[in-house]
Amino acid sequence: MAVLARRALYRNFLTPCLHRRFARAAALVLLICYAEAIIIGDKSHLFWLWFPVGFAGLRTGLLFISALSIFVLRVAQLHIGQRTTPSPFHTFRQYLFRFDTVQTLLWYSFSAWWFSEVYVWSAPDNSNLNWVTEGKSYERPRLNERPIYLRCIFLVLAVLQSGLHLYYDYDRVLIPTVKPKPSSATEQNATALTPPLTQIRSALPKLAQTSVFRALIVVMLGPIIYPLFMRQTAWNSTLLIAKVLWALPKSSSPPKIPPYHISLLWRSLVSGSLLMFLWAISNAIFSAYVAQEPLKKGRPLTDESKDPNGSLLNGLKAKREIPKTFAFWELLYISERAGPRRKSFFEDIDRAGGPTWTQIMTACLTTIESINIRITEFSKPPPTSASANPPPPSEGTNNNPQPLPRISTIPVKDEEVLTSSPKPSSRRAKAQAYANDFVKARGQQNLSSPNKQGFYASPLSSPHAKRLLEYGTNHMLSAEQKEALSQQGITSTVHAYMLQFLRSPAGRPFRQTRTRRLTAIILGPSSSYSSASSAAAAAAPSVPAMPSCLIVDAITALTHLAIASLADDPFGNVARDIPTLVRVFGATISSLETFSATLPAHWTDVRVPSRDTTHAGATRAGTAAQGEKKPEEEEEEDVARLLLTTLKRSLGDLLGAFAEYADHLGLSAKEVRIARELCVVSPPPSTSDAPEAASGTAGTSKDLEGRRKSSEIGRAEEKNRPMEQRRRQEQQQEMRQVASSAGGGGGGGR
Repeated sequence: MAVLARRALYRNFLTPCLHRRFARAAALVLLICYAEAIIIGDKSHLFWLWFPVGFAGLRTGLLFISALSIFVLRVAQLHIGQRTTPSPFHTFRQYLFRFDTVQTLLWYSFSAWWFSEVYVWSAPDNSNLNWVTEGKSYERPRLNERPIYLRCIFLVLAVLQSGLHLYYDYDRVLIPTVKPKPSSATEQNATALTPPLTQIRSALPKLAQTSVFRALIVVMLGPIIYPLFMRQTAWNSTLLIAKVLWALPKSSSPPKIPPYHISLLWRSLVSGSLLMFLWAISNAIFSAYVAQEPLKKGRPLTDESKDPNGSLLNGLKAKREIPKTFAFWELLYISERAGPRRKSFFEDIDRAGGPTWTQIMTACLTTIESINIRITEFSKPPPTSASANPPPPSEGTNNNPQPLPRISTIPVKDEEVLTSSPKPSSRRAKAQAYANDFVKARGQQNLSSPNKQGFYASPLSSPHAKRLLEYGTNHMLSAEQKEALSQQGITSTVHAYMLQFLRSPAGRPFRQTRTRRLTAIILGPSSSYSSASSAAAAAAPSVPAMPSCLIVDAITALTHLAIASLADDPFGNVARDIPTLVRVFGATISSLETFSATLPAHWTDVRVPSRDTTHAGATRAGTAAQGEKKPEEEEEEDVARLLLTTLKRSLGDLLGAFAEYADHLGLSAKEVRIARELCVVSPPPSTSDAPEAASGTAGTSKDLEGRRKSSEIGRAEEKNRPMEQRRRQEQQQEMRQVASSAGGGGGGGR
């Protein structure tokens, strides 16, 4: 009996590839460490300053340990998908108490401490950075505070870099989102990624400038932070270690004047800039090398496998994020530029689990349909409690249930349970009992009636006080003031102040923008992110979260393979699945458009225009007049628009290639018409009127005219929005009806 060979896993090819990239990135970082070793070296001997076989090489190796710790951190926390939280405050609350946060701080602190020791050891003698100051012959050695201050500055830099690392999510590898190409694109004009060295060379000036700026901020704040929070602790800990090596006085306190000399501040700036640059360039090099195409010597990774298609299918079905993302990226590369390998997908039909094309299509459609699943789960109403609405008793139900049998053998006590508590004996207990009785009496008393002594529980509860208060209110306050002091007026005032705070830079972390909420729903939440009711999404989602680049690669690769099947598919198996692709793409587009149009804006999203169409038109005119996006708009990635554009263009490519065969494939004229309407890509907002609106203070009349026109456009949009939503809902219902009436005819290959 023949023994079947085990299919090679996809990670068996991806892991060695990542190891090679790690080695290349480490070699490039080693060159950076060599350059910094020359900078911090002793300038008295120029030959030994740069000669590798000597102290320069030793310093390079020691500095490389500081950079290698950042590589270890990046490998431990490597991920591809973006954070899907509704606001930056949710991100902060979610990641604050994670082990990743502590690990980031520990690795950066170790890197900073190691760099400080290497820098102090490499400094010349005239820099006065020794542990102790020997003094004169008749003086005892004293602890030197200059290196202590320098080490504290490095520790502050580590804390700052850890915060920046977590805030900007340096652990995420930015896999480029490959935009879909038209059906006329050939294998020769398919663009490749920018080489890592080119990326790093272009980013060097900005990294250097940012490193110096951040180090300068810490050096300026160091004389304030050091004496307030770090000086005494750093002095005591250093003194404890120094007493083991030197004969220091038993009781030693730090000098009255901290070592704020200009030479030490300059050394802090130079060494801090070198450390920040080493961290920045290490992160940049690691990200640039890891985010490369899954190729080896210009060929797909799985080409070396004994079963290339089987290994690729294993990666497409992987549960881990990294191998699955690179597998779909390799599939996209094969569908665009590897003709012989792409043709093997259609020829490989005798495979366990179905033909290779069928398994690829199933994996891609599962990824695409996860969008609809997440939207459906989010749109579900919150579950109602069974105890809140108990079912009515049936006719055969006994209305007089029998008591349950006794479980415990201990007899029931017949003595009185609610007995009076013993009287307090101590003075403290008596005072506490008196306070309790007083509070209970005041709380249980009727505020509208006097007590036995004729006094009211509240000074404002008596009728006379109410009449005086009403008289003063009517004669001393105007109507506007009375309205402002009413409950509704106070609520509106508080709401106005909250909106003003949210519009300020300090309120930006608390804004739940529409783009971030759509991203969290479409891609899947990083944690339990519920809908309008928090109990609606208490359960974990049925599909895991995935990065946007993976979904885009699945859509694009499936489209390219379907179009290439016209020339490469010898058996015509792909043609039977074209109706399934058209229906799934159309249903996803319709669902995504409807949900994006009907998702209500959160009250903290102050960027959303007001319901007043005039104000909305003025806001749009002001934004167009500025001619630029806000910073938060530039940072947020509009995943919904990206997926919609990809789906529409892919659906248009499918219709352009298979429209003439629609009748033979099983697509009705109605389905083709609806699909053509759905694949129309809406143009981006026009900003042609921006120069006219931004003509300066002299163009006031033009600005008012522009606002008036924008207001009219806003009113027209508000009137047409319900019609547009109804049209989208009708198209979605038609697509569902067509898909259900078609049964499984189009998805036979699946």
